[in-house]
Amino acid sequence: MKKIKKFWQENSVLLVLLLILIICVIAISVVVVTYFVGESTDKYGDRLEGIENHPFTNKDIEEITAKIVEDEKINEAKIEISGKRIIIKILFVDKVTLVEAQSKALSTLEYFSEDTLGFYDLEYNLQANATDDSDGFTITGSHNVNGSGGIVWNNNTVFEVEEE
Repeated sequence: MKKIKKFWQENSVLLVLLLILIICVIAISVVVVTYFVGESTDKYGDRLEGIENHPFTNKDIEEITAKIVEDEKINEAKIEISGKRIIIKILFVDKVTLVEAQSKALSTLEYFSEDTLGFYDLEYNLQANATDDSDGFTITGSHNVNGSGGIVWNNNTVFEVEEE
């Protein structure tokens, strides 16, 4: 018993600090497991809560794709769903200008219901191949649920690098 008492007297500060360190390590481990590891096996976590109340079915995809392709300036249209994003890929005929393509894409918003526009983010990928007469383009834009109501396009300006 004297050995234990002597050990405590000589190392009491170190033992208290060691005890505090062990408690901190346990607390940090609990926090890491709770917040970073979690229980969900879904890659989206809880971000898709309520998606079952706002269905966007294959039938909707087919109807909207058919309406988009009716335009003679559009070669091909494809719609995919990824979580709460609807990705619309449109391939235009070669002589369509960028401004025409953007206006055609903006007009496709009317094909979506208010419920769909209020829940899903729309992502547009527009493309036209280059020919002898036109440069062609590839541009992306998005219509967000919380956005302005239109489509926001990326900056597609081509900058020429001047060499000195």
